[in-house]
Amino acid sequence: MAETFRCTLVTPEEQVLDEEVTYVTFPAWDGQVGVAPGRSALLARVGIGSMRLDFVGGASRWYLLEGGFAQMLGDQLTILSDKSTPAENLITSDANRELEEALAMPATDEASQKARTAALQAAREKQRMAKVATTRGI
Repeated sequence: MAETFRCTLVTPEEQVLDEEVTYVTFPAWDGQVGVAPGRSALLARVGIGSMRLDFVGGASRWYLLEGGFAQMLGDQLTILSDKSTPAENLITSDANRELEEALAMPATDEASQKARTAALQAAREKQRMAKVATTRGI
């Protein structure tokens, strides 16, 4: 059995990565999903949260994903994300400001409630990941 598989991350603006990895965990809409070499086929809706990629040699990289879809087929994991941000680009003060803005958003109907909930979730995850990135020196 192979020890690695290909992981491709694409946003509407760019192809973020296309690399061999040993393990990936990403946020599905209903919980975190782990992918290792030899995983069976998978199609999942991506939620808001952290994605960790592990590489041969033990290095890891983190991204904040905000929505999209993921497909595992054969030895290829493809993630089409609405938005992705490398953990090292997350800044606590920006996340705090985004949380304040999300808290101030009106929630007058179902669509605005969903938008506010997503904005709150993204801002809180940015805060968490920015703190972890600073602590680990990422």
